[in-house]
Amino acid sequence: MNRTDALSQYLDLADENDALLNKDLRRTLWHIHNFGEAALGKIIANGWTPAQTTPPMCYPEALFGEDYGVNLARVPMPADVAASFRCGVPKLSSLLAIVANDAFTPTDALSANCPEGLTVTSLRSLEGELWRDAEEMMMDRADSPSPGAAINSLLLQDGVYIRTEAGTEVEKAVQVVNLFNSPVPLLTPRRVLVHAMPGSKVRVLLCDHSQTPSVAHCNIEVVDVWVEEDASVEIYDIEESSANTRRSWHLNVVQCAGSSLSVDTFFLAGGASQNNITVALAGPRAHTRLGGLAITSGSQQVDTQVQLYHRAPHCDSRQLFKSALFDTSRGGFGGCIVVDNGAVGTDAAQSNRNMLADPGTHMATAPQLEIYCDDVKCSHGATTGQLDERALFYMQTRGIPAEEARRMLTQAFMADVVDNISFEVLRQRMHVLVEKRLSGASASCDTCATACHGDTNPETVAE
Repeated sequence: MNRTDALSQYLDLADENDALLNKDLRRTLWHIHNFGEAALGKIIANGWTPAQTTPPMCYPEALFGEDYGVNLARVPMPADVAASFRCGVPKLSSLLAIVANDAFTPTDALSANCPEGLTVTSLRSLEGELWRDAEEMMMDRADSPSPGAAINSLLLQDGVYIRTEAGTEVEKAVQVVNLFNSPVPLLTPRRVLVHAMPGSKVRVLLCDHSQTPSVAHCNIEVVDVWVEEDASVEIYDIEESSANTRRSWHLNVVQCAGSSLSVDTFFLAGGASQNNITVALAGPRAHTRLGGLAITSGSQQVDTQVQLYHRAPHCDSRQLFKSALFDTSRGGFGGCIVVDNGAVGTDAAQSNRNMLADPGTHMATAPQLEIYCDDVKCSHGATTGQLDERALFYMQTRGIPAEEARRMLTQAFMADVVDNISFEVLRQRMHVLVEKRLSGASASCDTCATACHGDTNPETVAE
């Protein structure tokens, strides 16, 4: 299937099922569908060229070309996942919601413990001011030139809306667990909106899991974040799906004056994953920290593209992305920091470091700077190399087996990315998950009691 056919099939699908797409949504999301249709049509007509770092399995025909089904008729999940799920991070007292394929399901923990000043609900349930707020956030990115984002808007029927009112500081993490559970290949458009009002603080944890790992799934997720003045938002994205999963993930953030943003992405298990991160520091004195970790093996492929725009004076940003590649896996990283005219006092740094553990691996990286004003401090760099043979030899002379030495050195290489996590409970758990992943054990949460696991330890239940 060529690139045009891979994308055109979704225009045809939407046209043939217009009544199903707009059922119960004509007063809310129908215009988002129209924007998606226009954007996708423009991409098909004008062509779309992936970044030079993008691995082949992250191209449109590879990500979207399979004959996936789409749950247009809103067929419910066959299992009560909300009742059976157990959090995979020990002692994490979270506000838990489930997205089963593309359907939002709150849990008892969310309903009982959601504090005043926090809204976590389905897009389909929004009305009045809350809907107008969500509509504004979605419209702001409706003309995205990305194929994945365009397909998401075209087929979107539900999503998660998270809002913190002014001055609200949410102590517990809002945890959204994305579950795949389908007997047939399925494409799932997901949308998450996060709006932090002035002076508020919120932490959002997004987790991907597959309960039917032998079935092909395609996840197209768009996360829109608006961080208002002096607000603070932390986003953590953990991918632990199956080799049959393809993912197109889009994070779009606008930051206002004095705001703070922290983003960490982790690829521990999956098939092919394409991550697109766009951040605009639109107000003065805003702070941004972006981090990412990918451990790939077999034929897995991960590509990350970052566009960071310094549009206001006296903002600072830090980026650290690392990959460890094994077997014949492939990776890509493209990062561009743009400093607009007038963004004086900018302090920005970007680093991409990669370790190729085996001869058959491949990594392409292209960090960039575009600076249009003076009085700034910017740096960027990328390194790609292999494990230190001298360190390996030294460790083996001290009685450490070769494979154990390789694992220890790789874990040390990844440590600073995990150490940058400000969420202490998650930081501790990620060290464990990275160690398990490198030792060849399953990185999936041991305490998950969904269809693919059976632990029901009450001490690990998200309260």
